[in-house]
Amino acid sequence: MFKLIKLEIKKYKLFNYWKGVLLANIGFIACLFMIYTLEKLDENIPFEDFEMVTLIISSTIRATFVIFASVLIVKLVIDEYRNKSINIMFTYPIKRKKIMLSKLTIIVTFTFLTVMLSTVFMNGLVYVLDLFFDLIPGEIKIEALTKSIVTAFFHSLATAGLSLIPLLFGMPRKSAPATIVSSIFLVSLTSSTSDNFTLFSVIAVPISLGLLGLIIGYLSIRNIEEIDVKVS
Repeated sequence: MFKLIKLEIKKYKLFNYWKGVLLANIGFIACLFMIYTLEKLDENIPFEDFEMVTLIISSTIRATFVIFASVLIVKLVIDEYRNKSINIMFTYPIKRKKIMLSKLTIIVTFTFLTVMLSTVFMNGLVYVLDLFFDLIPGEIKIEALTKSIVTAFFHSLATAGLSLIPLLFGMPRKSAPATIVSSIFLVSLTSSTSDNFTLFSVIAVPISLGLLGLIIGYLSIRNIEEIDVKVS
């Protein structure tokens, strides 16, 4: 399956998507800078503590890359059904399930890596900048940074699974708009913050959503060997 993954990456030039990831991280930095500047102009404390900053960062990053993942779902799965190029792939002497699994593996892995690396980068950047510019009241202890990285790992795993949920809405009619709109609704539900709280703050929620996404991914390819390829 590793060869299939390499072929998919080469076919769609997916390494170019890392340019988008880089731009997204620049956007995250700009967003934090804007929040800091506006709050300072109003003579408010921009960030009460490191936990508040990490909450803003993780919520923004998760929202961005879940939508990013939905775009990948459209490109790697939905569009192939709609333009019927999937028919050609299914003539290869390779099990259909293996072909589809390679596509879903790319989406899940990409989501995990982008969320994890971006979160660690942003949290680390805030930590370093605070050493020089005192962005946050009090001292950010190394233990707090370590805890944020551990949390980011588990949240990244959950987000990777969660990123497959839009398949539930996009696959029945092979609809790109349904896939992307459902991902936007999903992130608005899971990433909105209030009083330093998001749904991801309740550990059972990300675990449940992550597992639900993986189940949906499995169900979407479970009977792929038996069904005919149809486009609505």
